[in-house]
Amino acid sequence: MINGKVAKTDNIKENVWINMINPTVEEIDYVQSSLGIDREALTAALDDEEGSRTEVSSKYTIVLVDAPTREWRNGHEEFTTYPISITLTDKAIVTVCLQPLFAISNILSSMNKNINTVNVANRTRFLLQILFRIAINYQSDLKYIEVKRNAIEESIRKATKREDLFELHELESNLVYFKTSLSVNASIIDRISRQSRLISSPEDRELIDDVIVETNQALEMTTTYSQIIKGTRQLVEADLNNSLASVMRFLTSITLIISIPTMIASFYGMNVDLPGGTYEFTFVILLVLMAVLCIISVWILRKKGMWR
Repeated sequence: MINGKVAKTDNIKENVWINMINPTVEEIDYVQSSLGIDREALTAALDDEEGSRTEVSSKYTIVLVDAPTREWRNGHEEFTTYPISITLTDKAIVTVCLQPLFAISNILSSMNKNINTVNVANRTRFLLQILFRIAINYQSDLKYIEVKRNAIEESIRKATKREDLFELHELESNLVYFKTSLSVNASIIDRISRQSRLISSPEDRELIDDVIVETNQALEMTTTYSQIIKGTRQLVEADLNNSLASVMRFLTSITLIISIPTMIASFYGMNVDLPGGTYEFTFVILLVLMAVLCIISVWILRKKGMWR
């Protein structure tokens, strides 16, 4: 912090924020030797399957939570979560993540504004600000998921496609990841709120309460949107099944109608004497008879609702 503003520095000194994104081995070794942090604590967030937790030791405090992000899979923009570790020491605060996260990029962009609300020197406050941004990013992504669901629902009103069903399934899977991560994050934040060593000032207490509220709200949104998407997916499945049943019913009706002239033509195609076989207008009469029978059959099927 220089004159109340955040400034970049090339050296590890007092009251600095070290932001590590997919760090190299040399970078990890440098930070480890400079701050005395265990290597396992620094590399915990580099495993995308690492579970959220918080650890307090005499030298540092580490908070590991899941943050939302987006990635491209199968030609579509998908939502997922990646762990981010936030380590507090007496000298610095260190954030480690496997790839760039919106929560960190939002803080970095806010540093360039005229009104700066970030204070790296107040490490506890900075930790809570990161957690608050993570909760807000969850809500933003959830709202965008709802927008995509509305677009799919509008599309299926015109024509139902198999791609809509797959996309709804992907959104539902994304919400499962969100719900799992938010549930664990909520328990971690609740544990932090009970630690007097970290939350000591009234301002920090007010901020942690906001973080709890926003995280719980994101969790409730996830549950609600999951139920809505499940209902939409069931609607698409029902519509596809109804369309298939309608097609099969129509094909069955066509087969029934076609069987009438086929049966009559089969009788008169036999090499035996049949009524009217010698009459010169028998062929015309048979054509008219077949047409009349087909029309009557279609009328009966339509009356019974078996013809679309």
